[in-house]
Amino acid sequence: MSSIIHAIQPIIDTMPPISLNEMDSVKLLVRTDTKYVFPIAKLQAILCDAATEYSVLHINETPYQSYKTVYFDTPDNRMYLAHQNKRVNRYKVRHRTYCSTLTEFLEIKFKNNKGVTKKKRTQFQFSENLTEANEFLLKHTPFDSCDLFPKTAVQCERITLVNLTNAERVTIDVNLQVGQYKKDESLDFSHICIIELKRDKSAGTSSMLPILKKHKIQQTGMSKYAIGTAALHDNIKKNNFKKKLRLIEKYKQI
Repeated sequence: MSSIIHAIQPIIDTMPPISLNEMDSVKLLVRTDTKYVFPIAKLQAILCDAATEYSVLHINETPYQSYKTVYFDTPDNRMYLAHQNKRVNRYKVRHRTYCSTLTEFLEIKFKNNKGVTKKKRTQFQFSENLTEANEFLLKHTPFDSCDLFPKTAVQCERITLVNLTNAERVTIDVNLQVGQYKKDESLDFSHICIIELKRDKSAGTSSMLPILKKHKIQQTGMSKYAIGTAALHDNIKKNNFKKKLRLIEKYKQI
């Protein structure tokens, strides 16, 4: 058990558990996403304040779900560069393995110029070649399977908080590791925590927002794929990510 999980376990134990079936009412496939990145040292206090407001997702009797994700991109990194160049109407294509349920999906995330994220996914056993998913890709993206290759691998553990009343999910990613696909070495980002508020477009107030404000945590957009790719490669355009990379490095000192 990592040190942060050991520290937050007593708080998690006070929160009512919720199952995947019970969480179905807040799937939020059409939603607004808001991310917050901060030093992992602040997570314990945040959870203390949130414990009475949320249930916590349990799968196989544990609130800690391991995710393994491989992001696909074109040889010239068109999806990465869309983030770097602050393009609206941008895509991410990823294969995600949900280790707790042993399920695998090919997922497409599309963020439009109104800030709304739409997610499509299909069950798909991992393959470096996406030919068998070509119809799915062509339906939901401008990319053909022959244009896409596995690029960046991301692993983390996720805690999911659920507020059924407000149609809100809060995902908390810890123990983040990022590496190049099929390379043994990875970058350790376990000193940061990423909280993402996922809310229905018509949702009411968030219970988490005032807690984050209390702890002086400001909204920080962060794509794990984009930041991870920028950190992994010296010879890639990353001007618009340098400030966030410096901030993440600074958090090591906290």
